[in-house]
Amino acid sequence: MSTETLETAEARAVEITGTDRFLFDLQGFLLLKSVLSPGECRALLDTVQALERRTYDEAERLKRTWNGHAPQPTLALSTGRTRLNGLLRLDPRFDELIDHPKVLPFLQAFMQEPQLVNTWSISKREGDPGGNWHRGRDPSHYTFRNGRINSRMLNVVWFLTDNGPEDGCMLALPGGHKSNIDIDHKAYDSAEMPGSVRVTGRAGDVFLFSETVLHNGLKKTTGGTRTNLYYNYTTRDFNVMTYSPQHNYHFCMPPRIRARFTPQRRALTGWMEHFLAED
Repeated sequence: MSTETLETAEARAVEITGTDRFLFDLQGFLLLKSVLSPGECRALLDTVQALERRTYDEAERLKRTWNGHAPQPTLALSTGRTRLNGLLRLDPRFDELIDHPKVLPFLQAFMQEPQLVNTWSISKREGDPGGNWHRGRDPSHYTFRNGRINSRMLNVVWFLTDNGPEDGCMLALPGGHKSNIDIDHKAYDSAEMPGSVRVTGRAGDVFLFSETVLHNGLKKTTGGTRTNLYYNYTTRDFNVMTYSPQHNYHFCMPPRIRARFTPQRRALTGWMEHFLAED
């Protein structure tokens, strides 16, 4: 059996149930339990921590602007938080999550021809102030037609450590992917919007949500470090390079990186073939 056929067979071994479809369409998200083993979480966490200790020479790249917007650095430090951008540029260990056989079937069920756009990590420590309510796309980018769910942008959050209710966990608004009436989001920055829920889970769990869902992150009030990975996907017809061009360095991988991908991973990043990626 070829590698590509074997990977496809593994992905199809995961059954998307009627309950899964019902809940995703109702809420806009699902929490998948125990996707990664403790050993896999530890290996990925060790890689993230090693990369967080490095320095990155990006002074020239960071001088550029697009419509007044500066690009993201590879390593971004703020109060109580460390963020790494463009994980696939940093270590091949992150490749294995592109098409993880326990997650890929959900992507294929909830969007048309998924394409990986962006990867990053966030490590939160006590004192992180939390975030603000936002969504990557407006509700018009979520549809249900002819018995099929289609979300034009999905985010997959990999919990490498436990995400408890006081660990700076994510907040999500169930049904927020279909909301037609807006309220003042800024009034609820770093706080719980009416109807929102805390997304908690154990290391190895995965939170998969439509980017049309309103979401946020709470401040962290516990000790230790909470680390998550984020893999963002769009449908193939989405023009990634015009979405936020100041971030294209971390969106579009150069050929030297995609050369190490399996056929399936190259297919899931196929949009990158049509753009000149910065190396």
